[in-house]
Amino acid sequence: MKAKERHHLKQNEFAATTSRVVASLTENRNTAVGTLMAVIAILAIGGGYFFWKRHVANESGAMLGVAMAIEQSAIAPPSTLPGAKQSPGTYPTEQARDEVALKAFQQVAAEYPKTDAGIAASYHIASTLLALGRLGEAETAFKTLADNAGSSLYAPMARMGLAETLLAAGKNDDAIKTFNDLSGQRDGALPVDGVLMQLARAYIKAGKMQEARSTFKRVVDEFPDSTYASDARQQLAALN
Repeated sequence: MKAKERHHLKQNEFAATTSRVVASLTENRNTAVGTLMAVIAILAIGGGYFFWKRHVANESGAMLGVAMAIEQSAIAPPSTLPGAKQSPGTYPTEQARDEVALKAFQQVAAEYPKTDAGIAASYHIASTLLALGRLGEAETAFKTLADNAGSSLYAPMARMGLAETLLAAGKNDDAIKTFNDLSGQRDGALPVDGVLMQLARAYIKAGKMQEARSTFKRVVDEFPDSTYASDARQQLAALN
């Protein structure tokens, strides 16, 4: 959600609470003392409300940071020497690391589901499930996030992740449709040239070589300065 929209929602919540307090304190007491009490109550509510929101953001952000640190931890197979232990902060395999990171992200999403950190954690949950090969769970997680992320960047990112998951699961036509929809969003958050590259690769996996050529050509023609243009030219030459 954009900062302006978040601020607007906060204002609405605060205004509603303030209105109830003022009505309660000033009913039949339209005196200077009653007004002063109302002002003091409003200030107390406002300070407490914003302090609480800041506290939640700090706590959820810290938990997310821990989970992301686990996700990026080094892979270091333990020594074969007798009595040797795993080095702190490392994991013997990517799967072992991903399993621990998954639980950490799930904790963030469970405790702070509506926060920015909670939404980000939900994306990492889906991505980690995909990395672990748990495709059915990843598909569900990406779909849920895409529906619940509102106007945040994570909505199109979730749809992109969903398309990748569908492709990995062999649901090529569904993946192609999702990539196609995303590539048509010229004003969207995702780079269209990058989406087109993934769409072309999906066409190749589906055995649709003509469509793949046309899509790679779009990258070359429509985005000649793109970082993907060189790769697209090479892919196009290989398919011709």
